[in-house]
Amino acid sequence: MKKYFAIFTWATMFATFFTSCASNNADVSSPKELVVSEGFENPIGFYDAQPTFSWKLPAKEQVKAQTAYRIAVASSPDVLPLKADLWESGKITSDQSVWVVYQGKPLESRQKVYWQVMFWDQEGNPSVWSETAHFEMGLLNNSDWQAQWINLEAEQNPDKDKLGTLMFKPEYLRKEFNVSSDVKQARLYITSKGVFEAQLNGEKVGQDVMTPGFTPYAKRIETLTYDVTDQLKTGENAFGIILGEGWYSGRLGWNESMWAPKPFPQAIAQLEIIYNNGEKETILTGSDWKGSRMGPIRYSGIYDGEIYDANMEMPEWSKVNYDDETWANVVALPDDGTIQLAPKRHSASTTQEQLSVIALTEPATGAFVFDMGQNMVGVPKLQIPVKKNQKVTIRYAEMLQKDGSLYTESYRSAKS
Repeated sequence: MKKYFAIFTWATMFATFFTSCASNNADVSSPKELVVSEGFENPIGFYDAQPTFSWKLPAKEQVKAQTAYRIAVASSPDVLPLKADLWESGKITSDQSVWVVYQGKPLESRQKVYWQVMFWDQEGNPSVWSETAHFEMGLLNNSDWQAQWINLEAEQNPDKDKLGTLMFKPEYLRKEFNVSSDVKQARLYITSKGVFEAQLNGEKVGQDVMTPGFTPYAKRIETLTYDVTDQLKTGENAFGIILGEGWYSGRLGWNESMWAPKPFPQAIAQLEIIYNNGEKETILTGSDWKGSRMGPIRYSGIYDGEIYDANMEMPEWSKVNYDDETWANVVALPDDGTIQLAPKRHSASTTQEQLSVIALTEPATGAFVFDMGQNMVGVPKLQIPVKKNQKVTIRYAEMLQKDGSLYTESYRSAKS
């Protein structure tokens, strides 16, 4: 009897011990707000092959400090957290919870990475594992690009401003392609020397504006990645790009050594499709694209704004079955690798909020001043009555003259 009693007592103590541990674990919530590098939350097209990991401790009064952490990184969420195949940090005694450097296997272009983290609090109690965070690498090397740089041939008699600077008309570039079956995943890798807007089947890709932004063009051009899975359909599809001069070819710039040797805007794009059956297909910018400068945007520049002619609208230009018979063949050049193509290291510009007009005045007949109530960076959204062939001029200013009109002298020759 004594023998059985001893075994029963030990088993009871054993069960009680583990019940107590489980209870402590439940009291320590998991880490929150997992991000990589400079605050990116589950990004795609990520730039850093040696990322850093950051997290926040749960907002509970009893969690006052972190004394240790453990990170698990894997190529699939199915093996997390206990069978991580890319990196397992083990228990690290440290209060560090920001910018913990990845020390696992080398990461490659397009690779999807999943990670979790847990920590120990000031009393040595372990937390539960965090939810799974993830990131997806962009195209890290120039050799990943099969696409070619495209643009239209130079105009014979291009417009120039009064300083003699070339004024480039925006180019509308397009291609139709077939999607053979149901799409599992589609990624658009794209950038430009200049600024671009991409469209698929008549819809803009993403919410970014003035992409890809400013960069030292002779050294590095930043690329962007978009998930366009839902914008494709089985059958015929259309891909369009509007290409403008931006910072690359325009007259904004003070140091000529920053600019690439050729001033003409160019675009490069690579649409990579993975089908449900596992097959892959890639749509590239190349010599099979066509283009036109006869769209409604007659000019677009950083200093001088935009000229838009509604008489020249092409509402179907980025949809299938558009008649591009009169459009020209593009010039296509392979990337020579001399300028680094690298995923963008920070978020692109997007609309943050919409401001309403707080005051409307008419200091002169037919000249209306809209007061936004603050200095801001943005574009106007107007709903006004306009007759056919009527011209509307929009200017901007940071302050008013005494008579209530715009003060624009500080902009010198800038038309906007």
